[in-house]
Amino acid sequence: MTKFILHGGGISRPTPNNKKFFSEIVKGLPEPVEVLCVYFAQEKEKWPELFEIRGKKIFFSFLPKKVLKFVLGDTNKDKFIQQIKSADVIYIHGGNTLLLNKHLSKIENFDKLIQGKVIVGLCAGAKILGKYSYSEHRGHVEENLGILPIKIFCHYTKEKAEKFKELKEYKEDLKTYTIPEGKYYVISV
Repeated sequence: MTKFILHGGGISRPTPNNKKFFSEIVKGLPEPVEVLCVYFAQEKEKWPELFEIRGKKIFFSFLPKKVLKFVLGDTNKDKFIQQIKSADVIYIHGGNTLLLNKHLSKIENFDKLIQGKVIVGLCAGAKILGKYSYSEHRGHVEENLGILPIKIFCHYTKEKAEKFKELKEYKEDLKTYTIPEGKYYVISV
């Protein structure tokens, strides 16, 4: 079974919900848990800092007693495929969905490679997994990898109801997830 955990953003806040989120990531996994940190949605020069602060440091702040092994995702396609195969958790950080799509769409059978893993998507990382999402930066609905047959709206608030309606009515009638900051959904397939 593949477990997808889709987070709406704001993971660094020390809230009870974020503690549950990090606990859900490692739930039932034998230690050491290998976490592949994917920062393809950010400019490459930011990756080392994100890996330390938004990867290792944040995981250990919420899961201080867990034995975790962290691996930084590599842009070399063959190496990245091997990293996916050995990882327990694929942790896809947020940022620019277009950058993320550029990298992940090059990986043939990405949907098959991640089967049986825990796939964590933060904002852009969540949106890329769905079929459609709303981009507030670009002001329109975007088509993504479609690994999950859903529509996703991250950083959702009630003030964004019109934009949500645009996403809901776009092309196909699919389940639409509104994910506010600090909240998450678990989908097992």
